[in-house]
Amino acid sequence: MYAKDKNVTRQVAPYRRMYLHISPERNGAAVYFTQTLDLTKTLAWLDAQREATGKKLTLLHVFMAAAGRLLHANPNLNRYVAGYKMYQRDGVQLTVSVKKAMTADAKVVLLKVPMEADDDPVRVHDRVTEMVSAGRREKTASEKEYDLLLLVPGFLMSVFVKFAMWLHKKHWLPGALVDPDGMFCSLFVANLGSVGLDAAYHHLYEWGNCPFFATVGRVQDRVVPVEGGTEVRKIVEVKYAFDERVEDGLTCAIALEGLQALVEDPARFLADEAKSGEVIEDAFAA
Repeated sequence: MYAKDKNVTRQVAPYRRMYLHISPERNGAAVYFTQTLDLTKTLAWLDAQREATGKKLTLLHVFMAAAGRLLHANPNLNRYVAGYKMYQRDGVQLTVSVKKAMTADAKVVLLKVPMEADDDPVRVHDRVTEMVSAGRREKTASEKEYDLLLLVPGFLMSVFVKFAMWLHKKHWLPGALVDPDGMFCSLFVANLGSVGLDAAYHHLYEWGNCPFFATVGRVQDRVVPVEGGTEVRKIVEVKYAFDERVEDGLTCAIALEGLQALVEDPARFLADEAKSGEVIEDAFAA
């Protein structure tokens, strides 16, 4: 809940507090990463899980589950900047864009998915499926919010947006406006691979407080070096943009290695050790 986000500015290092003034805009402090994930075990695990459960598990569900674990295990990455202050987010929320129907002209809506610390791909699948089904039956909270805002006449919209941005920098926006808005989240995930596209770097939105953007590309064959030679493997590229005011890029990159370990071997989610947290803690150890 936005109202429960905690101001932690005084807890961060002095140089990072200065950074908030030196780079007041999110995109002026963005750093970018590319990550290549080997899906050899992942795709086999997904096939087995689909056969065993009858559920349409996808790479997106695995990635979201791993990202949720990443952010729960590294709370410093689950922060954001508003104005010249740093806030610790209450809970982990991932935003994904989905079509309301499988047609070319169907509306695209943003789903803001809450993530628990012990989520696995199956739980994520069930939660997302339920949210998609509800979104197809009726308008989502964000759609209703946008419909309401679009009642404002065009000549007043720029004034309204400037006022809202001023409130945002003061951290004075009402929770009723923020909580359903997909731009106020821990991480935004764009699954470009679902429409056959490669991953691309994406800017960070100045509206909202999302400091982390990931685009997942299409699965493709690539020759990779292995012991004794080379081998063709199924891989996927993920490209990230991250607001470095929140935490330094090196810390973020190291944490992403933990995400890689989970995506490349999803069986770790369901292992007894993972349930106790030991494997997950090892995966995200810096």
